[in-house]
Amino acid sequence: FHKLIFEEIKMRKDNPHVYVSDKIQNLLYENPFGSDLIGTYKTMNSITRDKILKRFKEVYVPENMVLCVVGDYDFKKIVDFCEKNFEKSKSKNKSFKIVKKNSSKVEKRQGIDQANLILAFHSPLAKDDKSYAAELLMTLMAGGMSSRLFSEIREKRNLAYGIKGHTSISKNYSYSIIFVGTTKEKVRKVKELILKEFDKVSNELTEKELNQIKEQVIGNYQISMEDSQTQMVSLLLAEIEGDASKFYEFEKKVSQVKLDDVKKLASKVKGKNYSFFALVPK
Repeated sequence: FHKLIFEEIKMRKDNPHVYVSDKIQNLLYENPFGSDLIGTYKTMNSITRDKILKRFKEVYVPENMVLCVVGDYDFKKIVDFCEKNFEKSKSKNKSFKIVKKNSSKVEKRQGIDQANLILAFHSPLAKDDKSYAAELLMTLMAGGMSSRLFSEIREKRNLAYGIKGHTSISKNYSYSIIFVGTTKEKVRKVKELILKEFDKVSNELTEKELNQIKEQVIGNYQISMEDSQTQMVSLLLAEIEGDASKFYEFEKKVSQVKLDDVKKLASKVKGKNYSFFALVPK
């Protein structure tokens, strides 16, 4: 078992894109939340069968589970199934305090040709309606080939090939990331352009451009909901991250986002209010 996990640790390290995605969380949060989910050689070597069983009994209990059903089903049969198979337990799941931080790091490595970098910043939590502004901002900045950063960094200057953005929103934590693959010599310039573009958005974003992004986000959402499996996963995440009822308000909440909320969120990405990690050729 240990050997299998050790090989996976090596595999994640060997993939620069995955590696920088893992490391950025170390720079956004203090431990234990900021530590790598997969663990380390030290922590894995300390695991015993008894520890695994103890943890399983603590975590895998009905109080920590969410059942989601999408499609044509008999509601009474589902309720009867749950009542029969998911009796309440006395176990209580442990929680820990999540402490935010912002820091930067550049790591050099031999044997790689491309530099991979991530710039990340803390976003509003799921319970805050301004979290929808965070989703719109990331779509505007790095949501596909029509996004501002794709146009500014790749199309206009040919400084990078891959530019992607993502927002991870939960009830206890939330952050947005921008990933760029570039050359070692262009890392600083790319970082400057990202920060400059956020500043431009905070001052120049118009209602017209924001409405275009709203249409894009809502359109992508509607297309994704045509697949029942995607709908099921989205409902599960909505419940785990806060309240599943909000899932059905997505289009309404996105439409209600104010221009000022997006501009204010963009204005915060400066100074020491972001984290940055780059893995570059040595």
